Amino acid sequence: MFITFLRHATAEDRKLAIPDAERALTDKGEKQVKRVAAFCQANQLLPGVIFSSALLRAQQTAKVLQSNLPDCPLPQIVTWLNTDSSPEIIIAELALLDNQGVDDVWLVGHEPAFSSVIAQLLHADDGNIIVKKASLTHLEADFVIQPNAKLLWSLPCGLMP
Repeated sequence: MFITFLRHATAEDRKLAIPDAERALTDKGEKQVKRVAAFCQANQLLPGVIFSSALLRAQQTAKVLQSNLPDCPLPQIVTWLNTDSSPEIIIAELALLDNQGVDDVWLVGHEPAFSSVIAQLLHADDGNIIVKKASLTHLEADFVIQPNAKLLWSLPCGLMP
């Protein structure tokens, strides 16, 4: 199974008097996602399926990607990508998808869960993986015996042409 992690783009500051789940993308964040979409289009990267956290900034990231990437599927909102989800829950959901034959999964979500999931799949220390906002991290994962993966590539938005 191929898994692409897209961390949500830049959102309103968490110091504002807004509930965390309602923090929206900033103009910078929207531009970041459009840059990601242009990179994906130029490199023929098209999700098979997109799952997004229910938090507004993740939903907006997924929607901007979908609306700026031709033939991109509509995002599916799932609670197992919310900020309170453990890496073990996310990995279990990915294993279920793999068992169902889903082979190209894109996830739009949050830190620190993404770094922890990636680290666990790569059998690395949590502190050695940091997923930047609006970055893409692409793994090839296997869930048959024990969850594990190979890092194929990782690219922050700022390095996308």
